[in-house]
Amino acid sequence: MNRYDALADLWRLQSSRTDELQETLRTHSYLLLTELATELGVEAKTWKEQKNPFHRRYVEYRLSPFPGLEGETRIDRYTPKGELEFAFVLTFDHGEDHFPKTRFLLPLATRLYRQHPQYCLWDPLQAAPLDGFLWVATRPAVIQDILAVLDRELAIDPFEGPPLPPRLACL
Repeated sequence: MNRYDALADLWRLQSSRTDELQETLRTHSYLLLTELATELGVEAKTWKEQKNPFHRRYVEYRLSPFPGLEGETRIDRYTPKGELEFAFVLTFDHGEDHFPKTRFLLPLATRLYRQHPQYCLWDPLQAAPLDGFLWVATRPAVIQDILAVLDRELAIDPFEGPPLPPRLACL
């Protein structure tokens, strides 16, 4: 075997392991989505968009929701450190057939640490855990972080002014 073939074999192994890691991270992020929807009691609940026939879930998954440095949407949603950036979109309304609806974007990330998943609320601008939050080792722990942010943001009286700093992006 020549040197190129040996390097190509190493590259193929690395490429397949990278694909396997990325699939594992995606799986963990979808499991988190399912557990959050169940925790909120909306796992099977949907609403129909006003101007088209599509039904949407009250808790949805978003890949690549964050722009790159040039402002374009990144196709690559994995950080150089191997974290998967993703987001959940939560819809709030006065009823399935009432409009307008308010949709909040919750940026999150997951990574493997010693072969175990970790999760955190994510700051896409800093490419790091959201200020005040750390990586946690279980889905229930990050769900509690998500619920804490939602409780904090949604409990603010508009007459008192917006939360500083805001933690939820509204779509």
